[in-house]
Amino acid sequence: MSELQDEGYVLHARAYRETSLLLEVLTADHGRLGLIARGARRGRGGQAGALQPFHRLQLRWSPRGELHTLTGAEELDRHRLPPAGLPAALYLNELLMRLLTRHDACDEIFQAYARALMQMAAGEALEPVLRDFELDLLDALGYGLTLAYAADGEALDPQARYRYVEQHGAVRTAGQGADTFPGSALLAMAARDWREAQTRRVAKQLLRGALEARLGRRALRTRELLGGLARLRRMADNNAPDL
Repeated sequence: MSELQDEGYVLHARAYRETSLLLEVLTADHGRLGLIARGARRGRGGQAGALQPFHRLQLRWSPRGELHTLTGAEELDRHRLPPAGLPAALYLNELLMRLLTRHDACDEIFQAYARALMQMAAGEALEPVLRDFELDLLDALGYGLTLAYAADGEALDPQARYRYVEQHGAVRTAGQGADTFPGSALLAMAARDWREAQTRRVAKQLLRGALEARLGRRALRTRELLGGLARLRRMADNNAPDL
């Protein structure tokens, strides 16, 4: 088969044999791919220098079975993330590695990822960027949250409280427990309006639960390894991410 090409990002890289790298990349039209970059560990310049996370690349490869052979990589753009943005960007990469299967193309996910990196590089508040990406990812995977109306089809009452039931939606309740949410916060989530701290808290709780249902019992390493770092950074920087 002839060579293929597409725009993409490196999600993960590890050493492969003596001089090569095994890359997992996210592409616009071909989804997640496994690529062997032969000889990429021999030097820092040229192709090897381009194969870094958060660089938008033009990739060329020769398709061969499950692992393809990389034949070219040119840098199109480089997202220069602030220090507080690095844990958030690594979190996005791990989500994609865990939730996407190879060769399952989804342009919506590629565009959501590229948009999130651009927003982080521009210095936008990180928590809204993360929540927007999580919502977009769940929507694209077919597990989107129904937030504009209740499970019975009625419009949400901003003054009422709701319990969110997986695969059903928001169910009105008289309870006040930690697993219930104000209708006003759910409506704000539906509108992607992150101005209120209450909305951000509700979104974090709901989205974490929805993602964990897809991820299974194995915790995300970025949350474990970088959670403490994020807490320290928040003490000095209000823009540090809340994963």
